[in-house]
Amino acid sequence: ASVMFSAPISSLRDAISRGSLGDLNPTPWAFMTGNCLGWVSYAVATQDLFVLFSNAPGLVLSLWLNMGAAKLQYQEMHQMFLQNDDCSHSLHLQIDGEEQEQQQEQNAIFSENDDGDSRTSSARMINDASAYASAPASTSLPSFTSHEKWVIRVVIIWVITLSIVCFVPMSGEKQANIIGFIVNINLVVFYGAPLSTILKVVSERNSASIHRRTMIMSLFNSFFWLAYGVALMDIVIFLPNACGFILGVVQLLLCVVFSNEVDVHIYDASVEEHLVGEVEAPIIDGESEFV
Repeated sequence: ASVMFSAPISSLRDAISRGSLGDLNPTPWAFMTGNCLGWVSYAVATQDLFVLFSNAPGLVLSLWLNMGAAKLQYQEMHQMFLQNDDCSHSLHLQIDGEEQEQQQEQNAIFSENDDGDSRTSSARMINDASAYASAPASTSLPSFTSHEKWVIRVVIIWVITLSIVCFVPMSGEKQANIIGFIVNINLVVFYGAPLSTILKVVSERNSASIHRRTMIMSLFNSFFWLAYGVALMDIVIFLPNACGFILGVVQLLLCVVFSNEVDVHIYDASVEEHLVGEVEAPIIDGESEFV
C-alpha cells in the first residue's frame, strides 16, 4: 500500500519542475486522502494495526500530492489570466488608436460644419468609445482550483461521517460498520478515479492520463488486500479490493490497447514566451508592433 501511495511522487516532481500537470490526472489523489483517512479511522475502531500502518503514511503523502496539484493548477490559471489580460490590453490600445483617428476625422468635420447637433452627437460617440477603452478587464482568478474543490468535498464527507460516529450513541461494532461502509465507497472510487478520463483516452486513443506506476501498484495492492480480507473473512476489506482489482484490470487493458504519448513541449514553449515577455516585431512605417 505504501509503495502504491508513493508511486506518483516522481511524476509530481517532474510536473513541478516543468510548471504544468500536463496529462497527469490528480483526481485520484483527492480520493486517496479520503481513502487513507477512512482506513485509519476503521483501524482505530477495529484495533487493526496492519490497516493503520498501511494507510497512515499514505494519508500524509496524499496531502503533499494534493497541495502540489493545487499549486500547479493555480499557476496554469494565473498564466491564462495573464494571457487574457494581455489580449485585453492590446484591445484597449487598438480602440485608443481608432478613437484618435475618429477624433481627427470629427475635428475636420467640425471645422467645415458648425452644426451644433452634429457636434454633440459626434462628441458623444467619442466619449462612449473612450469609456469602453478605459474600462477595466472583468476577468479575475477564481478562489478555488478544480482539484481543491474535490479535496474539500471528500474532507467534508469524512468530517460529517466521523462526527456522526463519535457523537451519536452506538456500539463499537456499529461504528466500525458505518466507517467501513463509507470507506468501501471511497476505496472503489479511488481505484476507479483514473477512469475519470476514460472518454478522453478512448476519443484521443491515448492513455497518457492513466498513471502507469499507480495502476500497477494498485493491481498488486488490491490483490493482496483481497487475499487478506478473504483470510479474515472480512467483507469490509475484501469486497472493495475485489472491485479495485477489476478496475485495475480495465485500466491495464486501456494502457495495452492505446499508446502513451506525452507532449510537454507545447507548455514549455508557452512558459518560455511568458518568461521572455513581449517580443518586438520589425519596425513597419516607423511604428513597432508587439506580439
